[in-house]
Amino acid sequence: NNSCPETVTRVYSIEDYCGNETRATHIITINDVDAPTLIAPAPLTALCSIDERPAYETLDEFLNAGGEALDNCEIDPASFTLISEVSDGSTCPNVVTRIYQITDICGNVSNVSHEIIVEDFIFPVFTAPAATEAVCGIDEQTAFTSLDDFLTAGGFASDNCGIDPASFTLVSEIPEGDNCPL
Repeated sequence: NNSCPETVTRVYSIEDYCGNETRATHIITINDVDAPTLIAPAPLTALCSIDERPAYETLDEFLNAGGEALDNCEIDPASFTLISEVSDGSTCPNVVTRIYQITDICGNVSNVSHEIIVEDFIFPVFTAPAATEAVCGIDEQTAFTSLDDFLTAGGFASDNCGIDPASFTLVSEIPEGDNCPL
């Protein structure tokens, strides 16, 4: 009846030469207690966001990605599910761990962790506005104090995952040491 444990009763009969019959009952209990084995695909990477790597929705997607699901009896494919997705809270890299679960036909459960590493290795593109001139001193051309001011003056900033405007800063200001022009 596809339940575990399942009991099967076999009844045997034997007769003597005079036709006297005796029966013996043999009870067999079928009970799979071994959990399935679930093996995750290789860890994945993403550049900017975990959204680049959606969770596996079906056992077939999981298997096609290189995962494995094994059992001594039979897996219940419909039981495959994502039970959690947790970020380590870091940035660059941010490691997201997804926990998947599978059940066999007797209800034995197995879980597996699958890691996705989100890390951007691509540097921003950053170019300064066109060169400008001052007549008497550097104070005629004040330093840019924000990314917006820098961009408005003709600078350029772009990145595959986005720019952090708060990171914009003047790193150094180095005069050449000549008198005029500076």
